[in-house]
Amino acid sequence: MTPEEQAALQDVRGLAGAGRVDTWDHGLDRMDERGLSEEDLFHALRMAVNCEAQPPDRWKIEGPDLDGDPLTAVVEIEQDVVVVTVF
Repeated sequence: MTPEEQAALQDVRGLAGAGRVDTWDHGLDRMDERGLSEEDLFHALRMAVNCEAQPPDRWKIEGPDLDGDPLTAVVEIEQDVVVVTVF
């Protein structure tokens, strides 16, 4: 990971740990399709292990859900983590 990706990963973990996560409707729809709960999403963001830049202003975040299964979310970092989609 680049230093920028490492910093974004730390930001996502911290914001998620503080409960500062907003999810777009598209992300909520994808979560519903995949049987994922908000708790799964929050856990994956708090415990994220990888971050990849998705220009121009997004990040692909990977972490385990509550069952330990891999969860990937594409997010924007603003005042909160804004979840665009989940897969």
